[in-house]
Amino acid sequence: MSESSLVTFPPSLDCELARFLLGQYRVPYGEDRHTLIFSFAVTLWKAQTLHFPLLSGAGRPPLDSVRKMIDGLDPLAPSELQLLPTFGTKERDAVEADWPRFNATLGGAVAVFSYFHLLPHRAIMLRPLSEGTPWFERLTVRLAYPVFKGLLTYLLKLSPANVETALTQIRSVVAGVDARLADGRPYLVGDRFTLSDMAFANALGPLVLPPRYGGPLPTYGEMPLILQQTIAEMRARPAGRFAMRIYAEHRRSSALKPR
Repeated sequence: MSESSLVTFPPSLDCELARFLLGQYRVPYGEDRHTLIFSFAVTLWKAQTLHFPLLSGAGRPPLDSVRKMIDGLDPLAPSELQLLPTFGTKERDAVEADWPRFNATLGGAVAVFSYFHLLPHRAIMLRPLSEGTPWFERLTVRLAYPVFKGLLTYLLKLSPANVETALTQIRSVVAGVDARLADGRPYLVGDRFTLSDMAFANALGPLVLPPRYGGPLPTYGEMPLILQQTIAEMRARPAGRFAMRIYAEHRRSSALKPR
């Protein structure tokens, strides 16, 4: 059986979540990193899709979203590694309610807020946008940075108004998690690690910078002041400390070393 291949755009939150998932499920994989535009060509060639992350190989049909990976791999994992509680239980309902709140709302807001403040800084963003990609892709990002900046600005609909909305959404979701943690619970749903915990920690990752975060990000020292201030704010909150703990205790890697 062939090994799994994971096509990623390195800094994508969904791609980091895919790495987190595969580590949780103990699925060995080789990561095939590509920057924007090139990533679309690779996923189209491999699986007739423009979506990433894309998991293929190992005798399974291609999976071109993190949700497809969860639904396809969770039932195959040992029970102690599964992230979805039993279907039809209140715990499963709670996890399913958390999924769009954390992956879409929080993750989308974090992406908008972070990229809006980072993209003006070419020297800071060259590495995160292309780290681990083929040499000609790295060169293309370096030579045509305005194209990549413009594409991300368009795709994420970056604007001063939208970034203010994004920060409001971030603080609202984080406040909700603060409230849930106030009773001393170790996890967000039930008494074990679930998709709720993983999805929240992953989405907030760029704004707490946990040491085990697997995607390429600027360092704290490279960040613009407004991002440094926001990171300090999030790290000081119960939800931010919770996200850091989830990464410290549960983030594993099953990535194979490049050959």
